[in-house]
Amino acid sequence: MERLIRFCRAFARHPLALDLALALVILLINLLVPGGKHIGERIELNATVVVLAVAGAAAITFRRRAPISVLVVCTGVATAFEIAEQAKSPIVLYMGVAVFTVVLSKDRLTRSVAVIATALVTLLMEVLFVGGDVLDNLGLVFFVLFSGAIGEAVRNRRAWLHELEERALRAERSRDEEAQRRVIEERLRIAHELHDVIAHHIALMNVQSGVAAHVLRTQPDEAERALALVRSGGRTVLQELTVLLGVLRRSGSPLPTAPAPSLSELSALVQSFTAAGVKVDWTPPESLGELPDVIELTAYRIIQESLTNVLKHAPTATAHVQITRAPRNLTITVTDSGARPASATAPAITHLGAGHGLIGMRERVAAVGGELVAGPEAAGGWAVRAVLPLETGDVGDHPDIAGRRPDTDPQRVPGAGELSSRSGGRC
Repeated sequence: MERLIRFCRAFARHPLALDLALALVILLINLLVPGGKHIGERIELNATVVVLAVAGAAAITFRRRAPISVLVVCTGVATAFEIAEQAKSPIVLYMGVAVFTVVLSKDRLTRSVAVIATALVTLLMEVLFVGGDVLDNLGLVFFVLFSGAIGEAVRNRRAWLHELEERALRAERSRDEEAQRRVIEERLRIAHELHDVIAHHIALMNVQSGVAAHVLRTQPDEAERALALVRSGGRTVLQELTVLLGVLRRSGSPLPTAPAPSLSELSALVQSFTAAGVKVDWTPPESLGELPDVIELTAYRIIQESLTNVLKHAPTATAHVQITRAPRNLTITVTDSGARPASATAPAITHLGAGHGLIGMRERVAAVGGELVAGPEAAGGWAVRAVLPLETGDVGDHPDIAGRRPDTDPQRVPGAGELSSRSGGRC
């Protein structure tokens, strides 16, 4: 059976061989069943039948190259047989195949004119040369129209399948382009948010250095304080530039800038999700101390994206947000009580629109040298945990600046062995 299927598929790839086989089959039918008189008497195989059958078979072989010409020849063969033998015959199959081919290959106007003209010509020939009234000779007309209808149905189905293939290709291209576009947009957004922070500190450094130069001789203590502020600002700028140059190495069109959000604005963020219907269990930490601006921004964005995922995928669940500061890192944990996905090991990006939020969080955490784990929990629901090192960007911690490897060792998140940032399609 498999060999037969392979043979049929290989045979179908050769149109000329397929047309030749079709012509031989119809020729064989006409030689075995020449036809019958209108009153029921069968006719014998004779020279007229053979010549007309062979002529129709030869014409059918070229039906793809010249469909209109083949239709004219096959119509002539069918009507000549009707006139010569005064009988019905399978020779009309040639005409049906020719009509089918014209409908498949020609435009709407051409195929409509061809089918109607063929039907009228056959009807006129039968009325004039075979005899009987119009109603007695409608059988051949119906056969022509039926062949055209089959051709139209096949044509529509092929067009529909072609459209489906085109849509699938466009969807696949759009999915890849959309994923790449979102990654680039996220990187650019990170770059411009960092730009805001860097520009702010450089402006302060410029002002303080001017103050130090002005009061250097008259007020040494004031000049020393200004220089200390310049040094602190320079350290912060080095941190931000290290992250920026290490992760974002491409240029892009300028985007609108805005003040970078911080953890002090979390209350407003939580209230916005609460107003949208998400229950958020969150207690503001008493004191997180002074944090690098890039860490505050990253933490804010992780919480924002995690709560957005809760809103989209588990709007009836209760979200829990926890922020914990250790001596060398900041831990962000966002969990919810939603139902566990059917497959906990499915890839994060499995369909259009899935996984982009997780991509953005990965980029942000990677930018500060942190660690992100996300996935379903054993007890149900979903968890996002991020560890952000507070010392990222120290001059001595970067080989590009100090000539030695980083000395950061962010704490592992509890349960990180069970969760993976590639788990599930939730984020």
